[in-house]
Amino acid sequence: MKAGSVKRASVLIVALMAALLAPAITAAAPPADAQIRAAGRQWIIDNNGVGLSIGIYDDGQRWFYNFGTQQIDGNRLPGKDTVYEIGAISRTLAGQLLARAVVEGRANLEDEVARHLEDSYPNLENGGEKVRLFHLVSSTSHLIDNIPDLTQVRAVPGEPLPLTHQRVFEQYTRTEFLRQLTRVMPRRPPGGVPVNSNVGAMVLGAALEKIHGEPYENILAREIEKPLRMASGVAPPAKLLARGYTEDNEPLPPFMAKTQYASMGLRYSAEDLLKFAAWQMVERDASVKLAHRPTWSTTDGGVAFFWIVGGSPQGRRLQHAGNTFGFSSFCDLYPEVKVAVVILSNKAADGAQDSLRAMSAKIVGLLRPDSPEGSGP
Repeated sequence: MKAGSVKRASVLIVALMAALLAPAITAAAPPADAQIRAAGRQWIIDNNGVGLSIGIYDDGQRWFYNFGTQQIDGNRLPGKDTVYEIGAISRTLAGQLLARAVVEGRANLEDEVARHLEDSYPNLENGGEKVRLFHLVSSTSHLIDNIPDLTQVRAVPGEPLPLTHQRVFEQYTRTEFLRQLTRVMPRRPPGGVPVNSNVGAMVLGAALEKIHGEPYENILAREIEKPLRMASGVAPPAKLLARGYTEDNEPLPPFMAKTQYASMGLRYSAEDLLKFAAWQMVERDASVKLAHRPTWSTTDGGVAFFWIVGGSPQGRRLQHAGNTFGFSSFCDLYPEVKVAVVILSNKAADGAQDSLRAMSAKIVGLLRPDSPEGSGP
């Protein structure tokens, strides 16, 4: 069978599964149940999706919806415990860890980053401005996007390029990263308009390890995962992993790059990520409140410890999207109306994050059609 025929056949199979399999709901269905179900099924069809899991926290109640399959050549419906790669949403957990360290007096946002690294790193400055901790969590460090530089990676014959990129990241060590960091300068003075940088988040992960004197995964487990009763985001059970796919439906193995834990390397189920999202949304912890305070602002929003902050018909909105080589994801918080949404999919494709963002906004609009007094536009 030709590649195009295989792709069309897989689309039909996934669409059929989405149409036939009812979503799993773990609580009494919300009034908008039918519309949410329809939105999830339509996303699978419109985006040539494989599997999709949605978790919703609504003022104390939790609902879970699952569509499609965990892998193209199977018929197993995802569940609330199916584990997905969450990509750059991982950064919001790293940002929360820094906020906790600041509240506890272990660090100050104005600290030069080099103060919390093993070496002096005089190169981490431009125009007389040093890279500081708040630059990392506002995405204004202006460090390069990736170390190692993926633009220099050559394709391996017979292997999908995303798989080659995964292997490059997975073979990279913390020692090698910190050695190469000595050769990197910000591309412009830190501050100004935020620009994506995986390196900035990786530097934050290394700084947190120095602040606490232990590996990042230990800090994450103690400060976030165990208190919230979340499963490990670095070592989830293999039997619960969804299979990731490229835009061309090429299957990929799990992405397990240790240097990327703070940037894009964590893996959670919809149930576990919703625990984190709900905790963030209620904003009772002092460190959570700090983590939602913008470290870079405009007149209509800003960036708060990696969260993108803005207005919505339901009031303040904090959001973050994520993608890896085989997954796309989205996390959405609405503190004023007490709603949080997480959406996870095992397909990486152009526009997937935007469509997940739009679906989340639609779901919240169905749950809270009336704007709270004094909310944004």
